[in-house]
Amino acid sequence: MSSVDVVVPCYNYARYLETCVSSVLDQEGVDVRVLIIDDASSDRSAEVGAQLAARDSRVTFRRHEANWGHIKTFNEGVIGWASAKYTLLISADDALAPGALARATALMDERDDVGMTYGMARVVVDDRDFPATVPVKDFEFRIIPGRRYLQFSCEYGNGVPTPTAVVRTELQHQVGGYDPKMLHTSDMEMWMRLAARSSIGVIDAIQGYYRWHGGNMTLGYVRGMHGDRRQRIFTCNEVLKTWGAEMDGIADWVATMRRQYVADACWHAALAMERGDAEGKRACIEFAKELEPALWRSPSWWRYLAKRCLGPHLSRALRAAMGRPVNAAGLVGADPRRSLPPEQQMWVSYQHGQGIGWWPQN
Repeated sequence: MSSVDVVVPCYNYARYLETCVSSVLDQEGVDVRVLIIDDASSDRSAEVGAQLAARDSRVTFRRHEANWGHIKTFNEGVIGWASAKYTLLISADDALAPGALARATALMDERDDVGMTYGMARVVVDDRDFPATVPVKDFEFRIIPGRRYLQFSCEYGNGVPTPTAVVRTELQHQVGGYDPKMLHTSDMEMWMRLAARSSIGVIDAIQGYYRWHGGNMTLGYVRGMHGDRRQRIFTCNEVLKTWGAEMDGIADWVATMRRQYVADACWHAALAMERGDAEGKRACIEFAKELEPALWRSPSWWRYLAKRCLGPHLSRALRAAMGRPVNAAGLVGADPRRSLPPEQQMWVSYQHGQGIGWWPQN
């Protein structure tokens, strides 16, 4: 029976903590330990965490008297505490699906070259309940070379639902802890770092539940999207320079990512124009020009100009005729014909019960 150490950082998530920890302790076919780290929460997290530890000897509880921040807290668990064969880092507001750890460890026990395994996840919006899931015994899986995973990350972003990522602890300790420079992309950076040293396993089954605390399409939300994407570009450049500099094609991968972000920014500028959101439109165009100073050469820019010439009403009607609706928040709906990675879906619009995760095609 394989051993898994599970680190549960918690900051003001007392209302979710017991559900998260129970989903780990209820895993069958594996030997689990849990470390709950309360990062100086102001709610009942310390009380709930202490109760869980008193109730089950497999649970250890720690509390910070002052807030350490998420990166230092992560590293306290995955580097300073974890010693089992495998490690999972899961936020206190997320949860595991039944059988998730047994499926992941079975795959990795068979393949020594696999340094990390992840699976699909279901989105749970705000305080809704996690859906009931029947354990899956027969599942499809893929083993992809680290290079392929790195290329995908550069071109599309993070394809891994974080609560599903099981890591080989020895490799985790070799590559080190989470990078404090990557405040908003620390998980993506870590997965890429692991992929630079190993193959990646992918399970086509629901392995976890990811809680999405819903936002809205304000100017701050748009600027948040752009800031996140700046971080992704920085992350890809840093990881590939440090961990994968010998790989061919790196510059092309990052260039593809930049072109996609330019196209997305122009698309969102057109949506902002339709809503009459002048500030949002300006922010999108500024971001597109930041990535592509010669924006006038981009086909995406000319498509935006065409929509601007049509005006909000005709542009909206044309988009609807092309089958690209937007939701009530003004965001374009996810295309069911295309499997987007979680980080890209997030800026589209998460729906309760939606499946997320990159399933690589053959």
